[in-house]
Amino acid sequence: MLFRSYASPTQNGRQQVIFGNSNWQTQVNGVFPDFLAIRDIKIESGETFTMEQVRSAAKVCLLGKTVVDNLFNGEDPIGQTIRIRKIPFTVIGTLSPKGQSAQGQDQDDLIVMPISTAKKKVIGGRQNNAGTVGQIMVQAREGKTQVALQEIAGLLRQRHRIQGDTDDFQARSLEEVAAAAEASANTTGFLLAAIASVSLVVGGI
Repeated sequence: MLFRSYASPTQNGRQQVIFGNSNWQTQVNGVFPDFLAIRDIKIESGETFTMEQVRSAAKVCLLGKTVVDNLFNGEDPIGQTIRIRKIPFTVIGTLSPKGQSAQGQDQDDLIVMPISTAKKKVIGGRQNNAGTVGQIMVQAREGKTQVALQEIAGLLRQRHRIQGDTDDFQARSLEEVAAAAEASANTTGFLLAAIASVSLVVGGI
């Protein structure tokens, strides 16, 4: 793609993770190595996985700080083996903490691994289909977001062989996602204020 800097398919699912006598439920993200650059996630220790490990569906993973804190109790996780669905995975890296998102979500409560590994060994059901992914994350070159969106939408329409006006996918920028989240938050705030007003009126009566 002309205006793409990085791109990564993603397949996500929540799973129970075990190390020794500790266990923790977290979000497993099956991705390409580009995912870290797109999300601006740095490696705290160890190393990331490679595209060769994606192709071979290697059983390796990277851990967010929340997962490390809840599983390892101060022990160095690099080189250790964790189990997901009874399958052993080698921890090859940890991720620098990012804290909470604007929506209050813990961005450090995650495991990152090759998408091929996640689909074949961790995330079951229809998501195992090698030809499907949950979403594709793309980082456009500076100032080219809208052009990249048009290019991506055109390519997906071509690949999906869409003839009419109705798409079977959504292509949105982070600005659009943020605007939708803000509108939702404003609506929730208005409803809460209305409920509080009603309570005050009732209390006054």
